[in-house]
Amino acid sequence: MADPTKYTIEATETSLTILEALVDQDGPTGVTALAERVGSSKSVVHNHLSTLEASGYVLKDGTQYRPSLRTLNLGVRTREQLPVFRIAKPLLDNLAAATGETATLFVREEEGGVPVYVVEPSDESISNLREGERLPLPENAPGRAILSTLSDERIDEILDDAELVARTDSTLTDPEELRERVRQIRDSGISFCREEQAEGVVSAAAPIETRNDRSNAALGVYGPADRLQGRYLEEDLTGQILSTAKSVRVTLTNL
Repeated sequence: MADPTKYTIEATETSLTILEALVDQDGPTGVTALAERVGSSKSVVHNHLSTLEASGYVLKDGTQYRPSLRTLNLGVRTREQLPVFRIAKPLLDNLAAATGETATLFVREEEGGVPVYVVEPSDESISNLREGERLPLPENAPGRAILSTLSDERIDEILDDAELVARTDSTLTDPEELRERVRQIRDSGISFCREEQAEGVVSAAAPIETRNDRSNAALGVYGPADRLQGRYLEEDLTGQILSTAKSVRVTLTNL
């Protein structure tokens, strides 16, 4: 496979780096702060900001810059191009309403999983998931559900490249333990993550498998640990997750 970095354009890379740095800020930012953030001169940053402003991706307020909502439009339109999103969205809305828990759709992209849709049944967010943020597959229930459908060789590659960080005292960071967990998910069809991403948060997920049994997506439910336990988690909630995943899979297969 050709190395894509051989054909990159430095100016484009710089513009994207500046735009991403601007998005990461808490509010409008000046040229000097951005230049320090990206490691470029103020003149270079100013020129790229002017180009981004002319293209409609950046807005200028006095001497400060902020990203325009055109970046949001790109993400929304990209998400709508995914058949799995269009099919899963109403089913996830129903799942969240029926369970009272947070429901989410993860889509695999390279070696990460991206929550492309998160529906919260109330104003209180328990999952801390951010739509569009790429997360390591081994760290969360939807990601492990996706891993369970991949070949052992591909799983090894992903685990070898992953930076396994202990988010809590319960987080699995041993590659062999993760391989065993993935094997269990492969057998049962359901992935559990009990307070591994965050204290007090439990999640469960199932892969959305396609004709070739290789999943590019998974759907899951997040909720508080004091509620997601015992029969409710392992039978009631699991049954609803598996049923929803099956409905998405059947519809995808019939497209």
